[in-house]
Amino acid sequence: MTCSRSLRAATLLAVTLFAATCGAQAQTPAPKPAPKPPAAKPADAKPAADAGARTLSGGGSGSGPILTRDELRACLTQEEAIRKRLEDHQALRVPLNQEKDAIASEQQALRGEQAGIDNTKKAIEDLAARLRAFSERVAKWEQRVKEFNEAGKTGRSADTERNALNAERTALDKERGALEEERTRMASSAQAQVDAYNAKARAVDAKVSDWNARNARWNDTAGALEAERSTWVGNCGNRRYREDDEIAIRRERGGK
Repeated sequence: MTCSRSLRAATLLAVTLFAATCGAQAQTPAPKPAPKPPAAKPADAKPAADAGARTLSGGGSGSGPILTRDELRACLTQEEAIRKRLEDHQALRVPLNQEKDAIASEQQALRGEQAGIDNTKKAIEDLAARLRAFSERVAKWEQRVKEFNEAGKTGRSADTERNALNAERTALDKERGALEEERTRMASSAQAQVDAYNAKARAVDAKVSDWNARNARWNDTAGALEAERSTWVGNCGNRRYREDDEIAIRRERGGK
């Protein structure tokens, strides 16, 4: 895009000469006509070397002296190198974002497993409550046995009470066995569930940490490239150059 440049306005100097009058006598010669003013000077023309000047950034009027052909060649080379590095670096953003989405899916799956662990925890709490209730029943049974033995009861009623206590003990023993089996099974299952969850959580956390580190490096590199690009804009992008020089350089490169 060609940028317009202002030209210095020419100063037009019109000089009018008047003849001096020599008294009011009738014989005074008529005043001489004023000489023809000099032709206006044409507006200062920009040096031919500035003709067709433009900027690499394509905007503004540019600043600083016009780039020499060697400087323009160096600026074009730098611009191509920076652009290529920016493109290559930006391409790395795609797999990073894909990996981030995959990790997010794993985290979502972990949250689903966490719900299962919460359900197991509730089942364990329910079993614990039943175990406490069972212990209280056993304690009450033991207290009745103690009182029965201390009373030294005999006869038919004593036999009936003794049989009832023995039957209750049998039932308690059976229930104790079932509760112990459930406790052992649940403890083993819950531990395996928690161990598996923790292993997956640690693996996901490791992936998150690794991704964060690589993402930080990507951002640091992006910042460095942007700083380099900004420096190029100041040194090259905002400098004017001659279109003829650009055409010559493109020809040197085979029209690229």
